[in-house]
Order: sequence, then C-alpha cells, then structure tokens
Amino acid sequence: MKRAYTLGGIYFWIHFLLEVTSYYILTSVTHDPNVWILLLIYDFTAFVPQGLFGYLRDLGIRINFAAIGTALTTLALVLTAFDCNMFLTVTVLSIGNCLVHAHGAEITLRSSPGKITPGATFVSGGSFGVVTGKLLSVSQVHIAWVFGVAVLSFVLIFIAERLKDPDGSDNLRLYRFDNPKLGTAMVIGLALFAVAVRAFMGYGIPTSWNKTMLQTVVLFFFMGAGKLLGGILTDAVGVRKTTVISTLGAVPFLLLGADMMYVSVIGVAIFNMTMAVTLAILVSRMPNRPGVAFGITTIGLFMGTLPMFFFRISSALINSILVILLSILCMVVLYAIGAKLKTQNNKE
Repeated sequence: MKRAYTLGGIYFWIHFLLEVTSYYILTSVTHDPNVWILLLIYDFTAFVPQGLFGYLRDLGIRINFAAIGTALTTLALVLTAFDCNMFLTVTVLSIGNCLVHAHGAEITLRSSPGKITPGATFVSGGSFGVVTGKLLSVSQVHIAWVFGVAVLSFVLIFIAERLKDPDGSDNLRLYRFDNPKLGTAMVIGLALFAVAVRAFMGYGIPTSWNKTMLQTVVLFFFMGAGKLLGGILTDAVGVRKTTVISTLGAVPFLLLGADMMYVSVIGVAIFNMTMAVTLAILVSRMPNRPGVAFGITTIGLFMGTLPMFFFRISSALINSILVILLSILCMVVLYAIGAKLKTQNNKE
C-alpha cells in the first residue's frame, strides 16, 4: 500500500506540473477576441476523450500516454513562444492534457488495493497547478522557465512507471464503494448526473470576496485540499458519511462566507470532497475499467461547465438557492448509489 501512496504522490506533482504548463498558456489567450471559443475547445478536448484513452489502457495497451501528452504540452509551449495560431496551440495543449490525465488516473487507481486516496491525491494536484500557472503568466515569468517544468515532468513520469503495479487486476476487485442493489446503468447514470450537477454548482458558489490574485490562490489551494481530504475521508468512514459531510456540511460555510474568505474556503474544501466519492463509486462498479470510470467523471465535468459558456447567473439570491437545492440533490443521489458498508471492515 505504501507504494500506491508514493505513486499517488508522484502523480500529484505530474498533474501539478501539467496544469502549470496548461494554464500558463491558457492565461495568455485571454487577450484573444475568440477567448471563449478557445476555452470551450480546450475543455471539450481535454475532458471528453479521457474515457477513450482510459479504455485503451484498460484493454492492456501499455502506451505511455503521459509521456506523449507531456511532449504535446511542451510542443504547445513552443507554439506559444513563436506566437503561432492560438487555435492550433490550444488544440495541441488540450490533447496533451487529456492524455496525461487518462494515463495518471488509470495507473494510480489500478495500483491501489481498494483505496481511493492515491487516485484523489493525483486529482488534487491539478487545482494547485491551475493557480500556479495563472500566477506565473500574469507575473510575466519568461516562458523558458516553464520549459523546465516539462523536463521535470518527464523524469517523474518515468519514475512512476517503475513504481506502478504491472497488472493490478486483484487491486481493482478490492474497491467496494458502490451500492450492489442497484443496476450498473443506474449507478453510472446517477454518478454522471451528480458530477455534472456538482460542476455546474461550482460556478454558482458565492465568492464575492475573490478580487485579488492572492485570494484566488487561497481559493484554489482549498479546492485541491478538499479533493485530497475527500479521498482520505472516504477510505476512513465510507462513501455515505463522506457524502453527507461533503454536501450538506458545505452549505452553511458557502452561504455565510459569501463575503468572508476564511469562512467560504472551508465550504469550498468540504464541497470538493465529493470528487472522491463519485470516483470511488464508479471505479468500484467498473473494477475492470478504471480508465473508463475516470473518463465518465470528466465527461460529467464538461457537461456541468458547458452552460457557463453561454450564460451566467448574476443574482446572489438565485445562486444561494441553487447551492442549497443542488447540494441536497447531490446528497440524495450519491447516498443512494454509495455502499452501505465500508471497504475494509464491512462496518458503517
């Protein structure tokens, strides 16, 4: 199990460095008049195909998608340095981002014997990388420094390859986070719905206090911490208790902290713990397809964020009502499809 946690930690940093590169580049496109189209292309191409590449990994195709993806994100840096067409740059970047995600998720899940924490550790690194990449870009750090990120990523990827479980089939059969009384189609459909609702809800969280770069750094720090804590808590007390804590428990902090950063970010951290819950349930229901299971969550993320490209809810009252209603809805759905019994000792 120690090796699984070490692998999750290494992929935390690989994911961190990936998003540093991605958001260093993406922050530069905010000056483009077609910025919303570029960001839509990025979100679609980076999120939606992950299940396909994960499926290839699940089939036993041992292509190192992480190394290929890092090569593509490095190429996107080159294209940025030479001021090439931004549509081409963002497309290359998003494909590379997609490949690294698919590879990292499949490896960390497959190498962990029935624990979701290593996978949650991998996912959590992205939030820290997003804000770091933005910070480096707005601070006008020279792009040459970001090339060093790619070199370090390659080193970490090949270290991770030596630590991974070469098969992992037995490990995957130890995941027991889903409700066995429900059909597979229902579990997958409801989990996908819950992820989409959670992603949509994330844009409605009241954060009127978020006006400076430092406050944005704090916000993303707590997002990443919440995802990691969700994995730890899910392994410790089970998915149902974690579901209640991460949905209903977040609401008062999110609402009361609309104008108070240190109250709000506690709610943000608690709210983001649901990421580990949905991932754990899907991997448990699809023990032979961890790559596909992770891909379903990223499709849900895209579905939930898609409406935000076309409209935003500006009313604080409506946002607050949505936070309450959607939190209750997520709690009911995830509680229903989650296991009653804990993974390790069969006690709630």
